[in-house]
Amino acid sequence: MDRLPVLFSCSHRRSGNSDRACELFLQGIRSAGGDAKMIHLGQYDFVPCHACGKCRTSREHRCVHIKKDEAQSFYQMMLDAPFTFFSSPIYFYHLPSRFKTFIDRGQWAWEAFNAGHPIISDLVQRNAYCCMVAGRPTGEKLFQGAELTLKVFLKFFRIKLNTPILFKGIDEAGDLGADNYKSDKIFKSGHLAWKTHLENHS
Repeated sequence: MDRLPVLFSCSHRRSGNSDRACELFLQGIRSAGGDAKMIHLGQYDFVPCHACGKCRTSREHRCVHIKKDEAQSFYQMMLDAPFTFFSSPIYFYHLPSRFKTFIDRGQWAWEAFNAGHPIISDLVQRNAYCCMVAGRPTGEKLFQGAELTLKVFLKFFRIKLNTPILFKGIDEAGDLGADNYKSDKIFKSGHLAWKTHLENHS
């Protein structure tokens, strides 16, 4: 059986716009005949990276905190998934703290990537999709930092970030669901992601 895509809703708030974006993307996948796992990343506390450097020399470059939280199990889902999706709000022009801590703990993948370890080097290139929403209605570089951070993080899992879906002025919990145009764009992105996956493996 094929491994499923994994969708990460990265807001600290449940039942808000990030959850809705994930649900819409999942509906799009299912409309194309697929399915996916959905993770509410904001529900989990992650031990921060302490820059100890142990992942440089440890077995499979694993973090010393591997048994202290769920981070490694989510990284494994990313390694196994044919594609991934992230939905996130923007806080102060960047990603929310728990999501950023999860990204920082991905230092082990950077070490494995640069060492040419087969846990990374044996992977095929895969795609990631993303929707970021900001409450601010304006801001020339509102998404720039978050997009770059996510792009570099995913690179070391051999995952390429597709052009993100970016929406400004989405603040209250129901804003995204009330906008048919924006909702449909996310839905169609999920539909296309699954069809692209099937075409690449036909």
